Amino acid sequence: MKFLMLCREPRLYSCRRLLDTARHCGHQMDILDPNRCLLKLSQNPPHFEVYYQTERGRSPYLLSGYDALIPRFGSASTYTGCALLRHFAAQGSLCLNDETAFLNARDKWRSLQLLAQAGLPVPSSLFAGSEYESKVAVRQTKSPLVLKTLKGSQGIGVILAEKPQSAVSMLETLGQANVPVLLQEFIAEAGSADLRCFVIGDRVVAAMRRQGGEEEFRANCHRGGRGEKVLLNEQQTRIAVAASRALGLDVAGVDLILSANGPLVLEVNASPGLEMIEKTSGIDIALQMIVYLEKKIAASVKMT
Repeated sequence: MKFLMLCREPRLYSCRRLLDTARHCGHQMDILDPNRCLLKLSQNPPHFEVYYQTERGRSPYLLSGYDALIPRFGSASTYTGCALLRHFAAQGSLCLNDETAFLNARDKWRSLQLLAQAGLPVPSSLFAGSEYESKVAVRQTKSPLVLKTLKGSQGIGVILAEKPQSAVSMLETLGQANVPVLLQEFIAEAGSADLRCFVIGDRVVAAMRRQGGEEEFRANCHRGGRGEKVLLNEQQTRIAVAASRALGLDVAGVDLILSANGPLVLEVNASPGLEMIEKTSGIDIALQMIVYLEKKIAASVKMT
């Protein structure tokens, strides 16, 4: 089969692992930068075309014939990347996380709404319009508070405000910069730790406990956190799978935080990294992703 991975950094561990695994399984895989693509709509067949330019001054060439796409682009490329997913889907290619699911996960407030709508436990959260007074919004919850920009990854755009006055100041500053932010209760009892659950289809294939570094409230490995292998209980497993399903994802990194009232879904990642969790768990997650994609393609062919 012929796969296309959309990624701006092909040298990253996750991209290299998926490329090597796909080739080992007998498939062809291209890794292309979504920002080097031109999407074309026309009245005469084919209606959806994609052209790729390797570098400035070079003639672009037509992309076609992909059985499936694997999106691995960052938040800065979300709009272009998702437009590409829709374009290729119109050509008949399958996506390991389609455009709608990807957009659901990339917008933190939208994802929280969908999770809560599905009956899943999430931290108490607030999102105010630009004309809603910041100090009034802050009064509707208790401190400390976590401020999160609606788009961001690897812990970037996540700020701890220990006092109400700090939260108000941060909200006003970000508001002046037209950066939308949500407010969320700080789960102190979690001790700067969370659970990263790697979900493929209807299974949690690997999990690890992430512990934040010294003087760091974020557990992200990119912020100095460390990981250790963990076995989830039945409730944690059920919540992780349900969270991925609620956003429509085939593959997800579901982050759970353990509160005094039980596990809460903190965040759902549509393109979770493989390096730390593969090394921590000892599980070949890249292979499981490719096998799942093979089965998805086979099921699609059978249906037609």
